[in-house]
Formats: sequence, structure tokens, C-alpha cells
Amino acid sequence: MSEKPTASTVNNTVPSRSESAAQAKWYIVHTYSGYENKVLTTLKQKVENMGLQDQFADVVIPVEKVREIVKKRVKGKDGKFKKDEYGDYIEEDTEVITEVKIFPSYVFIKMIMSDDNQNVVRSVRGCTGFVGLNSMNATEKVGDSVIHNAPPALSEDEVAELGLESDSESAAAGTVYRFGVGDSVRIIGQYCPFEDPVCTVESIDEENDTVTVIGIMFGRKIPADLSVTDVEPVE
Repeated sequence: MSEKPTASTVNNTVPSRSESAAQAKWYIVHTYSGYENKVLTTLKQKVENMGLQDQFADVVIPVEKVREIVKKRVKGKDGKFKKDEYGDYIEEDTEVITEVKIFPSYVFIKMIMSDDNQNVVRSVRGCTGFVGLNSMNATEKVGDSVIHNAPPALSEDEVAELGLESDSESAAAGTVYRFGVGDSVRIIGQYCPFEDPVCTVESIDEENDTVTVIGIMFGRKIPADLSVTDVEPVE
């Protein structure tokens, strides 16, 4: 698991309905790739249907808000895309904010740990088990019975660092660019000030969503300021 990004939020899905939930602790379960939302939704339904709100306080998928600037074609009043005098589609920079999972394939659950509650979680399709337990230490035989060992709970410091107890569901979106300073990019906008559209990123102005690139013109290196949507990374 990677470190927590700076701009993040948490989607709370199962509100606590009992004071006994104060005894609950945070645990992490691993899921099959792409099953995070399915596991979250199914577990929520099980909690509701089985009346276990006093055992499960929260189920969350930590996400970060990502802000991107993309080009979109402009539509006229007739609903058709506008074109300029040369017949090219008119485009404009548009801000798009999406939510991206901070920890893909993981779901965070605040619950009272017990053998029965573990079984509820493990029975959810797409859930592969609790983090901290594996095939060697997941179960233990006591007499004629097989019980589940308790996985390690998150510490208070870890909970605070992840923002799992935060009441706020909003967070500032962090801008993500597909290139960085020193990377090679290709100019894809209509205006190219260089002999070769492939150039190098010298700096990025996040406040104005512009990028300064260095290219070749008349055999000399010269800078040019472009919109971040006018360039793309060179694969």
C-alpha cells in the first residue's frame, strides 16, 4: 500500500446506530481488483438486513479528488459541434473533477471484531480476507472447533493519518498532470511555435493551467507558454 496523498476524502456509507459502536475498531479487508464498490455495497446490505448496525459502525473506501483540465468540443444552440472558418472543431478547456481510490483493492471497516462478524465480512463476494491474516494464521483449532483469529486493528495514529474519523466529506481537489518538469511532450494544439512538435517541459503553472516548454526554432532553443491541454506526454 502506498502513502496517503495530500488531498483526500472518505466516503462514509454505513452510519452508526448504537453507542456500542464506540467499542469498534478499524480493520482493512482486501478485495479482488475492481470489487471494492461491490464489497462495500453488499456488506452494507448485509448489515442492514441482519440488523448488525451495532456491530458495524462504518464501511468506507478512501478516495482522493483529482482535478484535470481537458479539451471538449463546443456545441452551438442547435446542439451541433461548432467549427471555425477552417472547418476545424472549436474546443475549450474544461475542468473535470473525478474521485480516484487511494488504495485500490482495499476496503476499510469499523467493526466490533468477533468470529461471527468476521464470517459476515468473509462471506461477501469479492472479499479475499482481512489484512494481517493469511492461510497460515487466519484460523485456529480449539478443541473440536475452528475459530478465526482476530486481524490487527489500525492504531489511532493510522486512523488519524488516513482521515477515517473525519466528519467532512469534502476536500480540495488536487491537480494531476500526465507529465512533469523535464519530461518530453508533444504539442497537439493548433499552434506549434517550434520546428518539431516534440519539446521538453521546463515548468508548470498550476494556478493558470499553463506549461512552459523548450523547443527548437532556427537551430536555437526557445521557450513557449502553452495550455496544459495543448501538450501530451511522449510515450
